[in-house]
Amino acid sequence: MSDEPMGPDDVEVDEAERPARWFRVPRKRRRWPWVFMWAALLIVGAGAGLAVASYQLLGNTLEKASPDTKVVQDAQAAVDPDVPGEPVNILLIGSDKRAGEQGVGDPGRSDSLILLRMDGDRGFISMLSFPRDLYVDIPGAGMDKINSAFSRGGPAKTIETIKKLTGQPINYFVNIDFNGFVKLVDQVGGVYLDVDRKYFHKNVPGDGIDDYEEIDLKPGYQRLNGKDALDYVRYRHTDSDFARIARQQAFLSELKRQTNRFGNLPEIPAYASIFADNITTNVRSVPRLLGILEQAMTTDKDRISRNSISGNPNMRGGASVVDTTQAEIDAKVDAWLNPEFEQGAASAVVSPNEVQVEVLNGNGRLLDAEKATDQLRERGYDAVSGGNADSFGKPETVVAYAEGQREAAKNVAALFGADTVLAALPRTGTPDGLDVRVTVGESYDGELVQKKKAKKEPKPTADVVDTTSLVGLGKRIQKATGLNIMVPTRVPSGSELKVVRAYRVNTGGEGPQALKMVFRIPQGTYWGYQVLDWADPPLLEGRTGVVKSGGREYSTFYDGKNLMRLAWQKDGVTYWISNTLDYALSDATMYAIAKSVRPVNRPTLRPGAKPVDIPMEQDAYTP
Repeated sequence: MSDEPMGPDDVEVDEAERPARWFRVPRKRRRWPWVFMWAALLIVGAGAGLAVASYQLLGNTLEKASPDTKVVQDAQAAVDPDVPGEPVNILLIGSDKRAGEQGVGDPGRSDSLILLRMDGDRGFISMLSFPRDLYVDIPGAGMDKINSAFSRGGPAKTIETIKKLTGQPINYFVNIDFNGFVKLVDQVGGVYLDVDRKYFHKNVPGDGIDDYEEIDLKPGYQRLNGKDALDYVRYRHTDSDFARIARQQAFLSELKRQTNRFGNLPEIPAYASIFADNITTNVRSVPRLLGILEQAMTTDKDRISRNSISGNPNMRGGASVVDTTQAEIDAKVDAWLNPEFEQGAASAVVSPNEVQVEVLNGNGRLLDAEKATDQLRERGYDAVSGGNADSFGKPETVVAYAEGQREAAKNVAALFGADTVLAALPRTGTPDGLDVRVTVGESYDGELVQKKKAKKEPKPTADVVDTTSLVGLGKRIQKATGLNIMVPTRVPSGSELKVVRAYRVNTGGEGPQALKMVFRIPQGTYWGYQVLDWADPPLLEGRTGVVKSGGREYSTFYDGKNLMRLAWQKDGVTYWISNTLDYALSDATMYAIAKSVRPVNRPTLRPGAKPVDIPMEQDAYTP
């Protein structure tokens, strides 16, 4: 089968590549238990077990990756002690040059920053990503893009910047350059990933447009080598930092899961060489590294939380930046410290008279802090007014809590309305005995929220239209490839078919037959439909649940509360619906699409349906 995309009007198949109905799927390559990967979802790890014979090799490798240089010494001075029994925070830095590289001149730039939290007691891993253009205060340098911290002072300055921004300790750092990323992905045999759309950019000399990294990556489920994987996670020519963070985090999850295997001791030296030559870290203890990797590889996917700072695009001094507020940072840090799967239960009942609350004025309106203090006292809280906050004009009310007082803070926050931000108080500088600090913002209208009876939420409805536009196209592809094609007969409102690709999963014209359709919705993002003649693709190993409906068994893939993918199988063929990178499609819409999928030979519509034609293109540009 040709690797070129197919359009609605033409389906051609090279007779020499016409599919045999039987083929051997390449065996999954089993890898030795460790690989630290970078990315802007960097770290990779692979597995847990370590042969006694390789223990010394790992020690020598760590010694080379954490040399006694000024770069590492400065970074070590900037980190916080690793306290036994406490969660471990690791700053992952992806850069275009290894930190501490010999020579002088350009120190390089950080392309990806992720703060990783590994909480062994509560059994979760949490990631917090930062846009590279985030406009922040660089200690000793003033306001600038966050990625400039690495250029100014390497890992040490980056650590100082993230600590100041978040108020959180950092115990370790891992910096790996792009070359190391490519080699690591190639060494593990590539990674299977569902590429959401077509990514293409080619620099044209003399066109007056700043050059970007070139990329030519087709959509669909496929095995990416190191170079393609790097292009995928770094792409930002027509994308936002936020879409890139979503790709990086999705890639990291798949890489972690697909390399979570034992075996192949002969390949240990190859991993060790890549690790030592391309990574700089302050992790020097072999047992500590193995403990980190064991948790990384054994934590269930549904216990991994992914968060990112969003902010708003802006221009400063002719340069594009991302602005954010302290309230957003506080809220995202709180979600990172207490992931959604930790927040599912309702607030615990805490006696108000046992909660000491300080109220500050953050909106500048006269006596608002005193007014809120009196209202909290009326509710039974031990509340005092603390005067003015450090500045006025704060849009949201912030309820910050001391260690161990999160449940109490949730009850207080509920009194100030849905827009209230929950955050953690800094560990240092918080007065003894203070449980909760409220900073009233402009969202405070002078009254606390009255407790109302909970209303039953209406059942969400799907935003879809009926269509038979895909039937003819599906018939032609089925005839040309022999692949059992089913197509959706309901799609999200406003959908446009932008790319149709019939191909074989792996390069060289080998591997299972596949079909990928990419649809654009009015919000400007893309959802996908995949058909794959492969009964056990690695992707299915990551499912988070199973739902039986209408005679089908759907595998669900959730990222926190967001439904990323719905998959099912029939006669050895795997089908799935993929959400957009920003999860624009609701669960109800995703299920409506999946349940509408019918064989092209009998595309029945629901009673009373009024089918609409959807625009279709063959190989459209998908910015």
